[in-house]
Amino acid sequence: MNPNERPVVDGVELALDYFISKNILVYQHPAHFRFNTDTRLLAQFMQIKKGESVLEIGCNNGVLLVYADQFKPKRLIGVDRLAQPLQIAQINADRWIEAPVELILSPIQEVEHALVDVVISNPPFFEMKELHPNTKINYRTLGRFEFDGGLEDWIFHASRLLKSKGRFYLVHRPDRIQEILSLGMKHSLSLKRMQLAFDSRDHQAKALLVEFIKEGNTKAIVQESVWI
Repeated sequence: MNPNERPVVDGVELALDYFISKNILVYQHPAHFRFNTDTRLLAQFMQIKKGESVLEIGCNNGVLLVYADQFKPKRLIGVDRLAQPLQIAQINADRWIEAPVELILSPIQEVEHALVDVVISNPPFFEMKELHPNTKINYRTLGRFEFDGGLEDWIFHASRLLKSKGRFYLVHRPDRIQEILSLGMKHSLSLKRMQLAFDSRDHQAKALLVEFIKEGNTKAIVQESVWI
């Protein structure tokens, strides 16, 4: 496909954007949840090694899979419950990814798969109780609120799909740090690294990045904070 010939999904021409580096390109739907600062932070925090299998929970348009491909993984797996974003992920995989890619249309609760080396996720941050009754439900809203299960679902199923000593990379909100660490311990995930991202405008912590090890026994490292 010629990059100048933009794919069309449901009558809408996809945007072509670069992610972090001008060498990493992805197609995005203008009306869908698009990559943001949290996506970039997670990409730069996660560590993918050559020959590893990587599974993303809630892969949306596949941008993190495209980014992970530069590290020469053995296989990339994307899971999402929404068909249209997954269709765009397939377009991005066909156009930009060299590693074998498997895309699964399913809630994570129903996914059965061989265990993987790495799980990554940029899940919805907001609980359903925070959703205003008059909020319009669209693809962007679906990407922000926990319609299909809460934080424990993400953490439990990440652990379920990981090999022993496998790694789980997660970006979330700092105000849920206690819940994240507690659920990690509950589901056999040991904290290895943690990093906070601060907003340079108000100096408030805006994002929390964590690396868990399944069935690990390691001392945690708190990395230097980053500013956004």
